[in-house]
Amino acid sequence: MSVFLLDTSVVSILFKKHHPLNPTCESLLRGHQLTLSFMSLAELSVWPKLNRWGPARESFLKQHIQLYTTLFPDERTCEIWSSIVVNCRRLGRPIGAADAWIAAVATQWKIPLVTTDYKDYNAVHGMQVIPIE
Repeated sequence: MSVFLLDTSVVSILFKKHHPLNPTCESLLRGHQLTLSFMSLAELSVWPKLNRWGPARESFLKQHIQLYTTLFPDERTCEIWSSIVVNCRRLGRPIGAADAWIAAVATQWKIPLVTTDYKDYNAVHGMQVIPIE
């Protein structure tokens, strides 16, 4: 069994059963240990507040998030994050803070990142990306 880090976009697809990419994601990820970054957890926590979800839908999201192991940062994650940000800027490919945190977690734990936003990570070296198209 492999371990995969899921980008927020992939967790979103898995949450939305009628999303056109849902079958692709479910097929690829079946039987693997699935993790998410603390940053994805934070991004997902915005949805109910921003969209004024009711208690039932918010509870459903919380149950869905419990399917994944959340990986939290430590000092090493912060060092990796800062290196990613600097290296991407130097390459002329700035990376957003949230994407850099997700990349830092994937890099630190040497876990392939599964994402639909794979182009956002093109300038991050030393990280395996599994694109969903």
